Amino acid sequence: MSLLKKLMFWLMVILIACRFGALAYILSTDPHRLPRAVYISAGIVVIYGLVLIFKNIVSRVYKKELAFFYGVAAAAVIFDLIFMRIFSRVEVGIIDFLVIGTVMDMLLDVIFVVLTLRESRYVRIKMGADH
Repeated sequence: MSLLKKLMFWLMVILIACRFGALAYILSTDPHRLPRAVYISAGIVVIYGLVLIFKNIVSRVYKKELAFFYGVAAAAVIFDLIFMRIFSRVEVGIIDFLVIGTVMDMLLDVIFVVLTLRESRYVRIKMGADH
């Protein structure tokens, strides 16, 4: 497992844990705090991340699947930020940003997708010890 893949996987686990915890807290305390569309997009990201985590337990997760996850997460953050800006006039707290996401989340997601695409263009040749 390459270093980039390990980093992408473990950051995904942290992201899913934080987003799931914040989603569970907000839905249990004040479910009308954020619009329903934000909950749905965050739920899609969490469910897809959990599927990848379980897939890693059973078999192995490929780098392209992780890149697709980060693409979906970036799209969800963009959607949430635009939706909150246009359709909702709610004061957003720190816990809400764990569900919605920030520009830094989107930037990190896009960087991981670009790094994965760049790395997949090269061919690696492993030489034996006798060469």
